[in-house]
This record gives sequence, C-alpha cells and structure tokens, in this order.
Amino acid sequence: MYSKLACLTILLALAVAKPLSGEIINFSTASDSGNTAPLWIASDLGFFEKYGNTVRLVFIQGATVSISALLNNDVHMAQFSPMLAIANNIKGIDFTITMSFNQFMDNNIFGRKGITEVKQVKSLAIGRYGSSSDFMGRFLLQREGLKPESDVALLQFGNQTGRLLAVEAGRADAAIVTPPITLMARKKGFPLLIDASRLKIPYTSAVVVTRKSFIQANRPVVVNFMKGLIEGICYYKTHKEQIFKVMSKYMRIQDREVLEENFRAYDHSLRPYATDAELEIPIQEVSKSEPKAVKANPAQFVDHSIIKELETTGFIDRIVAQYGLK
Repeated sequence: MYSKLACLTILLALAVAKPLSGEIINFSTASDSGNTAPLWIASDLGFFEKYGNTVRLVFIQGATVSISALLNNDVHMAQFSPMLAIANNIKGIDFTITMSFNQFMDNNIFGRKGITEVKQVKSLAIGRYGSSSDFMGRFLLQREGLKPESDVALLQFGNQTGRLLAVEAGRADAAIVTPPITLMARKKGFPLLIDASRLKIPYTSAVVVTRKSFIQANRPVVVNFMKGLIEGICYYKTHKEQIFKVMSKYMRIQDREVLEENFRAYDHSLRPYATDAELEIPIQEVSKSEPKAVKANPAQFVDHSIIKELETTGFIDRIVAQYGLK
C-alpha cells in the first residue's frame, strides 16, 4: 500500500496540475478489494474515455487524506465507506453518494485453529479504527451478543493479509476479511466463524462520493463517468478471462483460485442505486456520534438522479442488451 509521503506527493502534484477542463476527473480510491473491480476495468479498458472523460485513479490510503483531497478539489470524486459520506454530510459538507458497488454484507470472520465458535474470540484483527472492517467487526460481534472492546478487543493490523498473519502468529484470535482473501483464510485452515454473505443483510461497504457542487457544475461529466462505470459492470459479468488480468494487476495477485473466489463473491447490480435499505445500517452507525443522522431523510445523502437519467434515456437497457445481459 502507499505511504503517507507518497500520498502527499500525489496530492501536491495534482494541486499544481489542476484539471484544465471538466472532462478530467481525479478519482480517489484506497481499495484493494475486488468489489471495486468495475472501476479498474472501466479505467484500464477505456470505458471512461469512450464516453468523453479522462479518469485518473489516485490511490490514497487513509480516509482523512481522501476527504481533504475532495474538499480541496484535488480530487473530484472518491470511493470510500458510506459512513464517511453520511457523517460529513450531516456536518454540513455537500458530499453525496452517486452509486453503490455492492448490495449485501460481504465480511467473514475467521478464527485461529482450535476455535469453534465466535463466542470464544477475545481479540479481533481489523484494519484501522473507523474503517469499514472496524464497523463491520463491531456490528457482527454485537449481532452475536458480544460487546466490542469489553468482550472482544479490536486490534489494528492494517490490510487483510496482515490480519490473517496476526491470527497465524497468535497475535489475534480472529480476523475480519472479505473475498477473495477468504480463500487464503480457508487455505490456512482457519475455521469460518461468521459468513455475513449468507445472511443477505442489505448493506454497502463501498460507494462513489462527490460534492453536490461538482455535479451542479459538471453534470454531463458525472453522467458520462457513470456510463463508463456501468459498462465496466457489464464487462465484468461477461468477460471473465479479460477481467482476471485487470484484477490481477490491481490486487497484485496471480493465483487464479483467488481471482475465482472474488468473481463468485460479487454480483454487481446493473442499476447500482445506493438504496435506503443498504444505507440503513450506516446511518444507524453514524447516528451514534451524530444523532441528527437517524432523523434525516436518506435522500439527503444520495443523488439518484444520475442513474435515473441513464434509465429513463434508455442507456442502461441498451448497454445491458449489447452485452447479452438482462
């Protein structure tokens, strides 16, 4: 992953070279998870350019840096957790969610060898406090009647591979991971304690966020961005071998089994609205520190008009039919 110095260097470079036209989008992402594969596909295979945009993916680790970049207009759009978008919106920042990458919880908790149930877990390896892994770990533990931090310590071990290494070394009883790292956990012989994907709980862990002011000033650019991303989703569903090459590049994984694990895990929506049901749990979480969130209309946090426009103009139906999908 990228160091803070590297992130700062990138942002300084962008600050010096501000976009000369609204057709250039600097897009912040920190994800090494395959649920954002359509973004990588649209970037690498030229789908953004096909619809008139130049999209520059800027890999920034750390939500604080990404949010600052979006506020300073160093980046124009970003991918991060819905909780961050909602929390900043409640504080008066004009952040809005334009789409969702996934529709259900995809987290798994694996324990060290010898543990047979989650109630035996005394420590859980997460990424960073405030991250999606932190939130989902707390949620799943509470669902099992456990109190995070008192019953189960939450330990920061960075990326998913690092979390599994912590379990292997005995530094944590369990780790929370998502596909395709789930395959690595199984190969190590770690018992699966919780599989949230089987619960089919509506939720999104990754959304595309921009500022309302950016949409107002550059609506055609945002519409065209979404066209490229939706074609990326269609391509993902229909060109398995080609997307494996793209995923391998961004995930830095060559193992075909791992890529297969990711492909099976994510069935991206062709109409990727961030629905009220998907945002219900993130809103509840934000309301713990920002009580106004739970009383707000969920429509405050999203802009569905972009995808709606692509539906009413027939774009989605045409591109779906072009790829032989329904």
